Amino acid sequence: MVLPIIVGLAVTVAALTARSGLRAWEVYRHLSPMVIARMNNVKIQSRRPGYSPSYNGRLNESLRQRLEAYRGGFNPKMTESEAILVLDVSPEEIEILDEGLLKRKHRNAMLRNHPDKGGSPYLAMKINEAREVLEHSIMLRKS
Repeated sequence: MVLPIIVGLAVTVAALTARSGLRAWEVYRHLSPMVIARMNNVKIQSRRPGYSPSYNGRLNESLRQRLEAYRGGFNPKMTESEAILVLDVSPEEIEILDEGLLKRKHRNAMLRNHPDKGGSPYLAMKINEAREVLEHSIMLRKS
């Protein structure tokens, strides 16, 4: 009589563990390198122009520029990296990104691109989507 209860508890624990693992993987897939570095307490030392820690120093200049060039357009589903670009958040501001700074960045972007002021409705939608992505991001410091 106790065996079905033990089996039921074991199945429940296994299901909850699998679900939390899948959720953690989904969050991890969308992390930007800056967030991963901050989560692991890694300090990015150099902020020299043209420096990219992900590229080998043996790459020639033209190839490195092509790799670092932003290809433009929007991804089908907005990522945190794209949201940071849309809202014009600098690398220094990523480290201190909180709700107030996010609100100011969103407001400034909307003032520049609002449809009532001659901007594009599509860009306004993307700016709002970027705010929503960053609001639910682990990069945002909650107060």
